[in-house]
Amino acid sequence: MDSPAHLQARMALCRPEHLVLDLFVHCLRESIARRMGQSLAIAAQAPIPSVPARGAPTHRPASDYLALLHEGALSVGAKLGEDYAAAVEQLSFTAASHVFSAPVGEMVMAITGEDPHRGLSVGSGLAGATSTFGEREYERVSDTTARLSFKDEFFGPAWCSGLVRSGLLQTNPERRFRVELESGEPPYKDFSLLIHW
Repeated sequence: MDSPAHLQARMALCRPEHLVLDLFVHCLRESIARRMGQSLAIAAQAPIPSVPARGAPTHRPASDYLALLHEGALSVGAKLGEDYAAAVEQLSFTAASHVFSAPVGEMVMAITGEDPHRGLSVGSGLAGATSTFGEREYERVSDTTARLSFKDEFFGPAWCSGLVRSGLLQTNPERRFRVELESGEPPYKDFSLLIHW
């Protein structure tokens, strides 16, 4: 689903105007630290404040986020014996749980409730608030299946799979969700995922 070459190819396509919410960067650093069994300060090379300092940037370059994701996936994969795509997905899954626990994430969870279709629909609509790139579309396929289509998405399918599963499990911890790559060509900037439950 993803590889170092695919992620690095997407990173090379990033431009200065392609930004991601700073909260995502902080949560990814925390995810890497937890997966590596290290303190956050060691994993992130510096302490991460829980509340950004006044005047701190609200967004970071997407290329910086992807570089951190790449290094984290290589380290986590090597330590835990996971392949690269699985490591990317696990880092995304854990980082997303931190995002959904933040006040803005809790608000989104309260809006979506337990209906997976509503969660996927609202989530894809709000995704534009977290980054300055990409187009995401939700489609109801059946009562228990949905399709998410991504265009110009630098995070890639493994990352998106982890984020989707994490979000759905926040409000439906007893359900089983399966996310599969339905279509896309390397380096997976444009792709679609099917979500089943």
